[in-house]
Amino acid sequence: MSKLNATEIKNAFQYADKMLLLVSRTFALNINRLSGNLRKSVLLAYLYLRMADTVEDDANLPKDDKLRLLGLFSAIFAKDADVDSATEAFVKALPEYFKNSDDPNYDLCLHSQTVVPLLWTLDKEYVQPVCDTVVEMCEGMASSIQQMSASLEKGWFTLETMSDLSRYCYYVAGIVGKLLTKVFAAKNSAITEEKLYKLQTYDVSFGLALQLTNIIKDVREDSERKVCFVPEMICHCHGFESSPAMFAPNADRKARASVMKELVGEAWKHLSDAIEYTVTLPRRNPQIRLFCLWPLFMAAKNLSIMGDCSHLFDKDHKVKITRDDVKDIIKSTTLHFYSNSWIRKTFEALRDGV
Repeated sequence: MSKLNATEIKNAFQYADKMLLLVSRTFALNINRLSGNLRKSVLLAYLYLRMADTVEDDANLPKDDKLRLLGLFSAIFAKDADVDSATEAFVKALPEYFKNSDDPNYDLCLHSQTVVPLLWTLDKEYVQPVCDTVVEMCEGMASSIQQMSASLEKGWFTLETMSDLSRYCYYVAGIVGKLLTKVFAAKNSAITEEKLYKLQTYDVSFGLALQLTNIIKDVREDSERKVCFVPEMICHCHGFESSPAMFAPNADRKARASVMKELVGEAWKHLSDAIEYTVTLPRRNPQIRLFCLWPLFMAAKNLSIMGDCSHLFDKDHKVKITRDDVKDIIKSTTLHFYSNSWIRKTFEALRDGV
Protein backbone atom coordinates (compact mmCIF):
# COMPACT_ATOMS: atom_id res chain seq x y z
CA MET A 1 0.00 0.00 0.00
CA SER A 2 1.24 3.49 -0.82
CA LYS A 3 2.27 5.31 2.34
CA LEU A 4 0.52 8.56 3.26
CA ASN A 5 2.46 11.54 4.55
CA ALA A 6 1.36 13.57 7.58
CA THR A 7 -0.47 16.21 5.52
CA GLU A 8 -2.35 13.59 3.49
CA ILE A 9 -3.41 11.81 6.68
CA LYS A 10 -4.60 15.05 8.26
CA ASN A 11 -6.61 16.07 5.19
CA ALA A 12 -8.14 12.61 4.82
CA PHE A 13 -9.27 12.54 8.47
CA GLN A 14 -10.77 16.00 8.04
CA TYR A 15 -12.85 14.59 5.18
CA ALA A 16 -13.82 11.57 7.31
CA ASP A 17 -14.91 13.84 10.17
CA LYS A 18 -16.99 15.96 7.80
CA MET A 19 -18.69 12.92 6.30
CA LEU A 20 -19.53 11.49 9.71
CA LEU A 21 -21.61 14.57 10.48
CA LEU A 22 -23.33 14.33 7.09
CA VAL A 23 -24.25 10.65 7.20
CA SER A 24 -25.10 10.28 10.90
CA ARG A 25 -25.61 13.04 13.43
CA THR A 26 -26.66 10.55 16.11
CA PHE A 27 -23.54 8.38 15.98
CA ALA A 28 -21.38 11.46 15.57
CA LEU A 29 -22.29 12.32 19.18
CA ASN A 30 -20.94 9.00 20.47
CA ILE A 31 -17.89 8.78 18.25
CA ASN A 32 -16.81 12.32 19.01
CA ARG A 33 -16.84 11.43 22.71
CA LEU A 34 -13.87 9.13 22.05
CA SER A 35 -10.27 10.16 21.41
CA GLY A 36 -7.00 8.99 19.91
CA ASN A 37 -6.66 5.78 17.92
CA LEU A 38 -9.81 4.41 19.53
CA ARG A 39 -11.89 7.24 18.10
CA LYS A 40 -10.22 6.93 14.71
CA SER A 41 -10.81 3.18 14.55
CA VAL A 42 -14.51 3.49 15.47
CA LEU A 43 -14.94 6.44 13.10
CA LEU A 44 -13.43 4.54 10.18
CA ALA A 45 -15.30 1.34 10.98
CA TYR A 46 -18.57 3.26 11.05
CA LEU A 47 -17.86 4.90 7.69
CA TYR A 48 -16.85 1.60 6.07
CA LEU A 49 -19.99 -0.15 7.32
CA ARG A 50 -22.03 2.82 6.16
CA MET A 51 -20.54 2.40 2.69
CA ALA A 52 -21.51 -1.28 2.62
CA ASP A 53 -24.98 -0.36 3.88
CA THR A 54 -25.32 2.24 1.11
CA VAL A 55 -24.78 -0.48 -1.49
CA GLU A 56 -27.15 -2.92 0.23
CA ASP A 57 -29.99 -0.39 0.63
CA ASP A 58 -29.79 1.30 -2.78
CA ALA A 59 -33.19 0.84 -4.42
CA ASN A 60 -31.73 1.63 -7.87
CA LEU A 61 -29.18 -1.17 -7.85
CA PRO A 62 -30.16 -4.62 -9.20
CA LYS A 63 -29.42 -7.60 -6.97
CA ASP A 64 -26.44 -8.83 -9.00
CA ASP A 65 -24.82 -5.37 -8.98
CA LYS A 66 -25.22 -5.15 -5.21
CA LEU A 67 -23.62 -8.55 -4.73
CA ARG A 68 -20.73 -7.67 -7.06
CA LEU A 69 -20.08 -4.34 -5.32
CA LEU A 70 -20.22 -5.88 -1.85
CA GLY A 71 -17.77 -8.53 -2.99
CA LEU A 72 -15.39 -5.89 -4.32
CA PHE A 73 -15.70 -3.84 -1.14
CA SER A 74 -15.13 -6.87 1.09
CA ALA A 75 -12.02 -7.78 -0.93
CA ILE A 76 -10.37 -4.52 0.18
CA PHE A 77 -10.28 -5.79 3.77
CA ALA A 78 -9.47 -9.44 3.07
CA LYS A 79 -6.27 -10.97 4.43
CA ASP A 80 -3.20 -10.18 2.30
CA ALA A 81 -5.27 -7.93 -0.01
CA ASP A 82 -3.65 -5.40 -2.32
CA VAL A 83 -5.59 -2.59 -0.67
CA ASP A 84 -4.82 0.10 -3.27
CA SER A 85 -5.82 -2.05 -6.25
CA ALA A 86 -8.88 -3.48 -4.51
CA THR A 87 -10.10 -0.02 -3.52
CA GLU A 88 -9.59 1.30 -7.04
CA ALA A 89 -11.58 -1.64 -8.46
CA PHE A 90 -14.48 -0.91 -6.09
CA VAL A 91 -14.62 2.79 -7.00
CA LYS A 92 -14.47 2.05 -10.73
CA ALA A 93 -17.40 -0.36 -10.39
CA LEU A 94 -19.71 2.18 -8.72
CA PRO A 95 -22.68 3.24 -10.89
CA GLU A 96 -22.48 6.49 -12.80
CA TYR A 97 -25.42 8.05 -10.97
CA PHE A 98 -23.40 8.05 -7.73
CA LYS A 99 -21.32 10.84 -9.31
CA ASN A 100 -24.32 13.01 -10.17
CA SER A 101 -25.95 12.97 -6.76
CA ASP A 102 -25.87 15.18 -3.66
CA ASP A 103 -26.26 12.14 -1.40
CA PRO A 104 -23.33 12.19 1.06
CA ASN A 105 -23.42 8.39 1.25
CA TYR A 106 -22.64 8.20 -2.47
CA ASP A 107 -19.89 10.79 -2.04
CA LEU A 108 -18.36 8.69 0.72
CA CYS A 109 -18.27 5.60 -1.51
CA LEU A 110 -16.70 7.61 -4.33
CA HIS A 111 -13.99 8.77 -1.90
CA SER A 112 -13.05 5.27 -0.77
CA GLN A 113 -9.48 5.95 -1.81
CA THR A 114 -9.43 8.80 0.70
CA VAL A 115 -10.84 7.02 3.75
CA VAL A 116 -9.81 3.37 3.28
CA PRO A 117 -6.01 3.83 3.54
CA LEU A 118 -6.43 5.65 6.87
CA LEU A 119 -7.08 2.38 8.69
CA TRP A 120 -3.51 1.26 8.11
CA THR A 121 -2.13 4.43 9.74
CA LEU A 122 -3.44 3.14 13.10
CA ASP A 123 -1.81 0.72 15.53
CA LYS A 124 -2.17 -2.90 14.38
CA GLU A 125 -4.39 -3.79 17.36
CA TYR A 126 -7.17 -1.70 15.77
CA VAL A 127 -6.71 -2.74 12.15
CA GLN A 128 -7.60 -6.44 12.14
CA PRO A 129 -10.85 -6.15 14.17
CA VAL A 130 -12.15 -3.54 11.72
CA CYS A 131 -11.16 -5.64 8.69
CA ASP A 132 -12.76 -8.78 10.12
CA THR A 133 -16.00 -6.92 10.89
CA VAL A 134 -16.31 -5.38 7.42
CA VAL A 135 -15.76 -8.75 5.73
CA GLU A 136 -18.25 -10.55 7.98
CA MET A 137 -20.89 -7.85 7.57
CA CYS A 138 -20.54 -7.84 3.78
CA GLU A 139 -21.04 -11.63 3.75
CA GLY A 140 -24.16 -11.29 5.89
CA MET A 141 -25.51 -8.48 3.73
CA ALA A 142 -24.99 -10.55 0.59
CA SER A 143 -27.02 -13.37 2.11
CA SER A 144 -29.80 -10.95 3.11
CA ILE A 145 -29.88 -9.42 -0.38
CA GLN A 146 -30.40 -12.83 -1.97
CA GLN A 147 -33.10 -13.75 0.54
CA MET A 148 -34.86 -10.40 0.18
CA SER A 149 -34.76 -10.51 -3.62
CA ALA A 150 -36.32 -13.99 -3.68
CA SER A 151 -39.03 -12.92 -1.22
CA LEU A 152 -39.89 -9.66 -2.99
CA GLU A 153 -40.47 -11.55 -6.23
CA LYS A 154 -43.40 -13.15 -4.40
CA GLY A 155 -44.63 -9.81 -3.06
CA TRP A 156 -43.12 -9.10 0.38
CA PHE A 157 -39.87 -9.65 2.26
CA THR A 158 -40.74 -11.45 5.49
CA LEU A 159 -39.01 -13.54 8.15
CA GLU A 160 -40.39 -16.78 9.54
CA THR A 161 -38.98 -17.07 13.07
CA MET A 162 -37.27 -15.10 15.84
CA SER A 163 -34.09 -16.98 14.93
CA ASP A 164 -34.32 -15.52 11.41
CA LEU A 165 -34.73 -12.04 12.87
CA SER A 166 -31.82 -12.53 15.28
CA ARG A 167 -29.61 -13.71 12.42
CA TYR A 168 -30.52 -10.64 10.34
CA CYS A 169 -29.88 -8.30 13.29
CA TYR A 170 -26.59 -10.01 14.05
CA TYR A 171 -25.13 -9.27 10.63
CA VAL A 172 -26.26 -5.65 10.49
CA ALA A 173 -25.64 -4.74 14.14
CA GLY A 174 -24.64 -7.57 16.47
CA ILE A 175 -21.16 -7.91 15.02
CA VAL A 176 -20.62 -4.22 15.77
CA GLY A 177 -20.85 -5.10 19.45
CA LYS A 178 -18.09 -7.67 18.97
CA LEU A 179 -15.96 -5.07 17.20
CA LEU A 180 -16.43 -2.56 20.02
CA THR A 181 -15.21 -5.08 22.60
CA LYS A 182 -12.04 -5.68 20.60
CA VAL A 183 -11.18 -2.02 20.05
CA PHE A 184 -12.16 -1.03 23.62
CA ALA A 185 -9.78 -3.70 24.93
CA ALA A 186 -6.92 -2.76 22.59
CA LYS A 187 -4.09 -1.24 24.63
CA ASN A 188 -6.43 -0.93 27.64
CA SER A 189 -4.85 -2.40 30.78
CA ALA A 190 -8.04 -1.71 32.76
CA ILE A 191 -9.88 -4.41 30.79
CA THR A 192 -8.65 -7.61 32.41
CA GLU A 193 -9.15 -11.12 31.01
CA GLU A 194 -12.08 -11.54 33.39
CA LYS A 195 -13.72 -8.31 32.22
CA LEU A 196 -13.04 -9.19 28.60
CA TYR A 197 -14.79 -12.54 28.97
CA LYS A 198 -17.84 -10.86 30.55
CA LEU A 199 -17.94 -8.18 27.83
CA GLN A 200 -17.90 -10.88 25.16
CA THR A 201 -20.90 -12.50 26.87
CA TYR A 202 -23.02 -9.39 26.31
CA ASP A 203 -21.52 -7.55 23.32
CA VAL A 204 -23.77 -8.99 20.58
CA SER A 205 -26.82 -7.88 22.58
CA PHE A 206 -25.50 -4.32 22.44
CA GLY A 207 -26.00 -4.23 18.69
CA LEU A 208 -29.18 -6.32 18.69
CA ALA A 209 -30.87 -4.01 21.20
CA LEU A 210 -30.34 -0.93 19.04
CA GLN A 211 -31.32 -2.71 15.81
CA LEU A 212 -34.51 -4.19 17.26
CA THR A 213 -35.54 -0.79 18.57
CA ASN A 214 -35.10 0.70 15.10
CA ILE A 215 -37.07 -2.16 13.51
CA ILE A 216 -39.97 -1.60 15.91
CA LYS A 217 -39.86 2.17 15.48
CA ASP A 218 -39.77 1.94 11.67
CA VAL A 219 -42.25 -0.91 11.18
CA ARG A 220 -44.77 1.19 9.24
CA GLU A 221 -42.15 2.90 7.04
CA ASP A 222 -40.61 -0.48 6.16
CA SER A 223 -44.05 -1.74 5.11
CA GLU A 224 -44.21 0.97 2.44
CA ARG A 225 -41.41 -0.84 0.58
CA LYS A 226 -43.08 -4.22 1.25
CA VAL A 227 -40.58 -5.21 3.93
CA CYS A 228 -41.55 -6.57 7.34
CA PHE A 229 -39.01 -7.80 9.87
CA VAL A 230 -41.67 -8.92 12.36
CA PRO A 231 -41.49 -12.74 12.36
CA GLU A 232 -44.45 -14.58 10.86
CA MET A 233 -44.61 -16.94 13.86
CA ILE A 234 -45.46 -14.04 16.20
CA CYS A 235 -48.11 -12.71 13.82
CA HIS A 236 -49.73 -16.14 13.54
CA CYS A 237 -49.98 -16.34 17.33
CA HIS A 238 -52.10 -13.19 17.31
CA GLY A 239 -54.48 -14.20 14.57
CA PHE A 240 -52.80 -12.81 11.45
CA GLU A 241 -52.46 -15.00 8.38
CA SER A 242 -49.13 -13.33 7.60
CA SER A 243 -47.05 -10.38 8.76
CA PRO A 244 -48.16 -8.17 5.79
CA ALA A 245 -51.76 -8.69 6.97
CA MET A 246 -50.99 -6.38 9.90
CA PHE A 247 -50.86 -3.44 7.50
CA ALA A 248 -54.31 -3.98 5.97
CA PRO A 249 -56.66 -1.00 6.56
CA ASN A 250 -59.09 -3.19 8.50
CA ALA A 251 -56.42 -4.98 10.58
CA ASP A 252 -57.26 -5.49 14.25
CA ARG A 253 -55.43 -2.67 16.06
CA LYS A 254 -55.35 -4.50 19.36
CA ALA A 255 -53.93 -7.66 17.80
CA ARG A 256 -51.13 -5.90 15.92
CA ALA A 257 -50.27 -3.89 19.03
CA SER A 258 -49.92 -7.21 20.86
CA VAL A 259 -47.58 -8.45 18.14
CA MET A 260 -45.35 -5.42 18.55
CA LYS A 261 -45.37 -5.74 22.35
CA GLU A 262 -43.68 -9.12 21.96
CA LEU A 263 -40.89 -7.54 19.91
CA VAL A 264 -40.61 -4.70 22.43
CA GLY A 265 -40.13 -7.34 25.12
CA GLU A 266 -37.26 -8.87 23.14
CA ALA A 267 -35.68 -5.44 22.71
CA TRP A 268 -35.86 -4.79 26.46
CA LYS A 269 -34.10 -8.12 27.14
CA HIS A 270 -31.22 -7.19 24.84
CA LEU A 271 -31.09 -3.67 26.28
CA SER A 272 -30.80 -5.15 29.76
CA ASP A 273 -27.82 -7.23 28.62
CA ALA A 274 -26.34 -4.15 26.92
CA ILE A 275 -26.57 -2.23 30.20
CA GLU A 276 -24.65 -5.05 31.90
CA TYR A 277 -22.10 -4.77 29.10
CA THR A 278 -21.71 -1.06 29.86
CA VAL A 279 -21.37 -1.37 33.64
CA THR A 280 -18.67 -4.01 33.05
CA LEU A 281 -16.54 -1.39 31.29
CA PRO A 282 -13.96 0.17 33.64
CA ARG A 283 -15.11 3.27 35.54
CA ARG A 284 -11.79 4.88 34.70
CA ASN A 285 -12.82 4.85 31.01
CA PRO A 286 -15.61 7.47 31.01
CA GLN A 287 -15.34 7.97 27.24
CA ILE A 288 -16.30 4.42 26.34
CA ARG A 289 -18.95 4.22 29.06
CA LEU A 290 -20.65 7.34 27.69
CA PHE A 291 -20.22 6.08 24.12
CA CYS A 292 -22.40 3.12 25.12
CA LEU A 293 -24.79 4.83 27.52
CA TRP A 294 -26.04 7.48 25.13
CA PRO A 295 -27.51 5.23 22.41
CA LEU A 296 -28.74 2.67 24.96
CA PHE A 297 -30.68 5.22 27.00
CA MET A 298 -32.01 6.82 23.81
CA ALA A 299 -33.25 3.40 22.68
CA ALA A 300 -34.78 2.77 26.11
CA LYS A 301 -36.53 6.14 26.00
CA ASN A 302 -37.88 5.34 22.53
CA LEU A 303 -39.27 2.03 23.75
CA SER A 304 -40.78 3.66 26.84
CA ILE A 305 -42.75 6.22 24.80
CA MET A 306 -44.24 3.52 22.57
CA GLY A 307 -46.76 2.80 25.32
CA ASP A 308 -49.18 0.07 24.26
CA CYS A 309 -47.74 0.10 20.69
CA SER A 310 -51.11 1.03 19.19
CA HIS A 311 -49.70 4.11 17.42
CA LEU A 312 -46.79 2.37 15.68
CA PHE A 313 -48.88 1.85 12.54
CA ASP A 314 -50.27 5.40 12.37
CA LYS A 315 -48.84 7.46 9.53
CA ASP A 316 -49.26 10.75 11.40
CA HIS A 317 -47.66 9.49 14.63
CA LYS A 318 -43.87 9.14 14.49
CA VAL A 319 -42.31 7.54 17.55
CA LYS A 320 -39.22 9.60 18.24
CA ILE A 321 -37.61 11.10 21.31
CA THR A 322 -37.21 14.87 21.45
CA ARG A 323 -34.05 16.94 21.39
CA ASP A 324 -34.70 17.77 25.04
CA ASP A 325 -34.76 14.04 25.80
CA VAL A 326 -31.38 13.69 24.11
CA LYS A 327 -29.96 16.64 26.06
CA ASP A 328 -31.26 15.20 29.33
CA ILE A 329 -29.71 11.81 28.60
CA ILE A 330 -26.33 13.34 27.76
CA LYS A 331 -26.36 15.57 30.83
CA SER A 332 -27.47 12.95 33.36
CA THR A 333 -25.17 10.18 32.11
CA THR A 334 -22.20 12.56 32.01
CA LEU A 335 -22.82 13.27 35.69
CA HIS A 336 -23.41 9.64 36.74
CA PHE A 337 -21.48 7.44 34.27
CA TYR A 338 -19.33 6.02 37.10
CA SER A 339 -22.27 4.77 39.19
CA ASN A 340 -23.39 1.27 38.25
CA SER A 341 -26.31 1.48 40.67
CA TRP A 342 -27.52 4.77 39.11
CA ILE A 343 -27.22 3.32 35.60
CA ARG A 344 -29.22 0.19 36.50
CA LYS A 345 -31.82 2.11 38.50
CA THR A 346 -32.40 4.70 35.74
CA PHE A 347 -32.66 1.99 33.09
CA GLU A 348 -35.14 0.00 35.19
CA ALA A 349 -37.27 3.14 35.68
CA LEU A 350 -37.48 3.57 31.91
CA ARG A 351 -38.27 -0.10 31.37
CA ASP A 352 -40.96 -0.14 34.05
CA GLY A 353 -42.50 3.16 32.91
CA VAL A 354 -41.81 4.90 36.21
